[in-house]
Amino acid sequence: MDLHYLEIFYEVAKAKSFTKAASELYINQSAVSIQVKKFEEILNTKLFDRSSKKIKLTYTGEALYKMAEEIFEKVKRAEKEISKIIDLDRARLSIGASPVIAEPLLPRLMKGFSKAHEEIEYDLQVSEKENLLRMLKEGDLDVLIIDEERINNPNLEVLTIERVPYVLVSKKEYTNIQEVAKDPLITRKYVPNNNQAISILEEKYRIIFEEKIPVFGNLSVIKGMVNEEIANAILPYYAVYKEIQNGEYKTVYKITEVKDAYQVVITKDKKGLIQIIKFLNFIQDYRLQY
Repeated sequence: MDLHYLEIFYEVAKAKSFTKAASELYINQSAVSIQVKKFEEILNTKLFDRSSKKIKLTYTGEALYKMAEEIFEKVKRAEKEISKIIDLDRARLSIGASPVIAEPLLPRLMKGFSKAHEEIEYDLQVSEKENLLRMLKEGDLDVLIIDEERINNPNLEVLTIERVPYVLVSKKEYTNIQEVAKDPLITRKYVPNNNQAISILEEKYRIIFEEKIPVFGNLSVIKGMVNEEIANAILPYYAVYKEIQNGEYKTVYKITEVKDAYQVVITKDKKGLIQIIKFLNFIQDYRLQY
């Protein structure tokens, strides 16, 4: 199959317009129409339904468009990778991390990786998971490190690195669970594991947390409230391990029945790159002490 014809077809299908496609390809509209017709003759099938004023793909056209989209996305990613190699003449890694992972884990993790692999340069992008996944698919990122997420995409590979328990943390010392229940507790309504951890504590010790404060902010907001002794919080251990280790937070209770993982996500077409192999080998051996 001639990629020249495929590209013209793809641009027309994407823009839903011969005129817009011609503008994007810097050729005149009649040339686009002629070459699309020629492509249909080569394939011996109709790709566009021309019975109405609006451009509409046939069933075959729809199937071909999806395949073409995947092909040109891979070409785009390959071009970016080659540009990195040419520009830098050395391996480079673009890493994306979700906020709940970036603040507590990334500094120590990347310090260790840099020491082990001085030959690899890297850049970091911290953003919400939805944006990171889009950037990964478009080839702007090589690796994601995110809190646990269900990802069903045949082009992505997800590796679970470590599962850690949830912990109830506080700045205060307590002698019993009844005292803890009297103080405000931060809740995260849209985090199922957080809700489950609270339920387990309440059922296990037959208590009810008297004041629950729903917080929809990021990790720094929650930690700020704990630091100011506004409320206690229940979080996955990886989110607060630094504060626990340096004595800032007290581990009031460890909820081992509920665990959360952090994951590494890559595109399957990049898994053979040497810098990604080295990063995956390093992070799979990286473990928190708890």
